Amino acid sequence: MLLLSFKKIFIYYSALIIILLSVASARIMTLAVEQNPGFCNQLLDVRINKDKLSLHADQVPLQNILRHMADLGIKIRIDPRINPNISASFEDRDIQKGVDSILKPFSYILIWESIEKSLSSPVRLSEIQVFKPGDKELMKPLRPGSVLSIDRNTKDGSLFVKDEILLRLKPGMNLAEFKRLLRQIGGRVVDGNDALGIYKIILPENSDISSLVEQITNHPGIAKAEPNYAYPISVPFNISAPVTPVFDASNIREPGGAARIAILDTGLNQDSCLKDFVPASLDVFNSNESISDTLGHGTQMSLIAAGVVKPYGAGKDSERYNSIIPIRIFDDNGFTSNFAIIEGIDFALNNGARVMSLSWGSETGSDFLENALDYASSKDLIIVAAAGNEPTGKPVYPAAYSSVIGVGALEPGGKAWENSNYGSFVMLYAPGFATLPVGYKGSPGTYAGTSISTAFTANIIADYLSLNPKATKKEVFNALIKNGMIRNVDKLQR
Repeated sequence: MLLLSFKKIFIYYSALIIILLSVASARIMTLAVEQNPGFCNQLLDVRINKDKLSLHADQVPLQNILRHMADLGIKIRIDPRINPNISASFEDRDIQKGVDSILKPFSYILIWESIEKSLSSPVRLSEIQVFKPGDKELMKPLRPGSVLSIDRNTKDGSLFVKDEILLRLKPGMNLAEFKRLLRQIGGRVVDGNDALGIYKIILPENSDISSLVEQITNHPGIAKAEPNYAYPISVPFNISAPVTPVFDASNIREPGGAARIAILDTGLNQDSCLKDFVPASLDVFNSNESISDTLGHGTQMSLIAAGVVKPYGAGKDSERYNSIIPIRIFDDNGFTSNFAIIEGIDFALNNGARVMSLSWGSETGSDFLENALDYASSKDLIIVAAAGNEPTGKPVYPAAYSSVIGVGALEPGGKAWENSNYGSFVMLYAPGFATLPVGYKGSPGTYAGTSISTAFTANIIADYLSLNPKATKKEVFNALIKNGMIRNVDKLQR
């Protein structure tokens, strides 16, 4: 494998010709595809360990193989017409040679990317493009599987993504030592965050994450290592709907508020009547595709944050609708991870969000997530998060982090909702019941939860910032209290 210090290297293949574009040189080599037409079943095993590819495919469509590689962090673009059955069987082959062997009949480009811009660092395969000669414009992104592989720590009950860790290097950790550590643990860098100095590492299958994190933490060049913690979406309560007017989208006006709200959740339905409210959006699992929402929770929260739906007990309606930046960070099963959240935070900051709404939470704390939220707060992003829908009194994160406003739920009459969490980390309580035209995994109806309270709080903050763009966080908090939100749990009738 060729190691070079510049950011991206493009390798273009057409039939038997390989052209290394980045260094303007060309060479000829013979390529071979391992096939056995006699195979009739479809066995598939795709693994990447550092810079080695293992593949066992038995008459498997090429796009299925490439989709598995997309699941491992490699972007794939391919002409949809290209999908022959592939049979191959090899272990620990150089990843470039392994990819060469299955893509021989087609034109393709391999894009290599260095780990970090500021270092003369090793390169990794970041993208594969496959097309027919002269038809490169017909390529489309190949959607990876949108489901995280989740495991549970049997000691503390925390959830994490299998075979992944996050780590931060200490200042002075050199490249050679970092590469040596990766070889020792069988790890491969697949992504990173420059602002936070965090690397995402994929490990061999069925790695003992807890033991490995403990081992790596003791390394003199590692500042911090954690599992890539995972969190489930907070499930709202679907309660009996009172008699309410049918939702009417015809009265909705374009957003007038200048403060954008980033909503890190399950996404946004394309038919949610919010098209004009969305200046930017992101699906962290499929960044090249339009955002969608298979669960409905993100669409619910978007309607509330935008001001289109008002919770019961919210008082006088605002005259202002707010722009939203929906960011899908939860997979199709309703799980997210620290690194997905960090990607969402980055997108929110880069697209001018002033408020960030997090209508979910977990009792699992994470230094990396806290660091990411502290960083976002330092950039004047005001963050609100749900306190949780179980009245345990235990801290729920991210609501309990110091840079976040934790939000509990009120019933329509103004007293604390019986299922709202409470405790010193809950900074205020807001209306938490709303009738929504979109259901969560089901029909429209009236829902209750601290997720609703959180999205509504984001809406009020954005209203205030639109009129007072230079307001301090203290002034924003005082404005929330003046808008009828209750600050002290002792004032509530539980």
